[in-house]
Amino acid sequence: MTDSGQPQDPSSKPPIPGRPPAPDPIQQQDQPHPELPRDAAPYSADVAATMRLIPVPPPNAPPPSVASITTPPHVPGEHYIGKYRVQSELGRGGMGAVYLAEQPGLGREVAIKELIQTADPVALKRFLQEAQVMARASHPNLVQVHDMELMGNVNYLVMEFVRGRSLRAWINETQIPPPQVFAVMHGVLQALDYAHRHAIVHRDMKPENVLISDDGMVKVADFGIARLMDDTGVGGTATKTGTTVGTPQYMSPEQVASSKVDGRSDLYSAGIMFYELVVGQPPFTASEADGPFTLMAKHVQAPPKPPSVFRPGLNPDLEQVILKSLSKRPEDRYQSGHEFDDAMSRVADQMCPGWQRSLEPGADLSRMAPLAAPPTAVPSTPIGMAVAQPQSAIPPAHVAYNPAPPVKPVAKKSMSCLSLLGTLVVLFAVAALVGAALPR
Repeated sequence: MTDSGQPQDPSSKPPIPGRPPAPDPIQQQDQPHPELPRDAAPYSADVAATMRLIPVPPPNAPPPSVASITTPPHVPGEHYIGKYRVQSELGRGGMGAVYLAEQPGLGREVAIKELIQTADPVALKRFLQEAQVMARASHPNLVQVHDMELMGNVNYLVMEFVRGRSLRAWINETQIPPPQVFAVMHGVLQALDYAHRHAIVHRDMKPENVLISDDGMVKVADFGIARLMDDTGVGGTATKTGTTVGTPQYMSPEQVASSKVDGRSDLYSAGIMFYELVVGQPPFTASEADGPFTLMAKHVQAPPKPPSVFRPGLNPDLEQVILKSLSKRPEDRYQSGHEFDDAMSRVADQMCPGWQRSLEPGADLSRMAPLAAPPTAVPSTPIGMAVAQPQSAIPPAHVAYNPAPPVKPVAKKSMSCLSLLGTLVVLFAVAALVGAALPR
């Protein structure tokens, strides 16, 4: 083919050797552009030049530490505990303090429990015990542990920060409505049931260790004197047998006796809390002059007053649930948190339908009132009224508190003056008759 597209004349001269024939425009459309490989070379050169600007460590260099990536440099003037930047102090006690801090890298708020440097070995063991116990637990109603650091002079525990308030602060503010009482106890019993199934006994259940978040979550905290029921590791040595630990107001009888406790001891303490939430005061109290030992003795010996003594008209099924949880013997109480929670939930469903949502923000508690009983037709006759409404004819028995067995009163026999005078008159009359009958 010639440049004009006509067939080549065979008589024409062949092309000059060494010079390639001119490319065909039609064939150029079907083949790759011949200049493309030559144009790709500058791009490769640019990439190579860019890679030379990135420092590449030698093959035998160790990888960078995680701390160098996640821990930013400290800001001058800020308080740090380890890598955590402290924002404020939440509380302080004899063994340490609790701070609100920010975790670097993630930017989340955490609570840091720092042990003081002068803490005794027992406090350090309990500190380690809490970390060990919480590392074995993961439940929505338990405060989670994120990290722990032991550096000799700085020992701290990094925990989940619950933005809200404690149950004790709520009790001190106002009387908690019944639907929310059931919701709080439901969260507590769920947490205890999980802990007991994982061989963990809290041993210091009280309103101060129950947190209520702003979004309505119930959290059980402070496992500082908790004990692992299998007695393994640190958990078995932090508290020795024969040592009484706990808060006297909420201690179980077996705790007072320094006996080995199990999960039923926590359920007794939860029953004390339940009683206090319903009645407005704990079942056992003692003045400062009496001391804690008087209060501890009441847990062992004195029966609790029925809640209906303080709350007349209280649901009898609810009262039965509370009193069973406060039984002196562990075998007479609820045997698990699930059993306790199930019994309470049945009563709650009857008294306050929808109580499960009572802690949610904006919950309408007025819709959780007990359902009204349907009216019944009353017969017109007095006998029919008595039959249809026996409660109106026979008043219900009133529950009275009588811890001592009843004693039948004994009437004291005494002789009055009139009785003595009458006796003398009778005696004189008898003597006169006898004297008249005798012969003279």
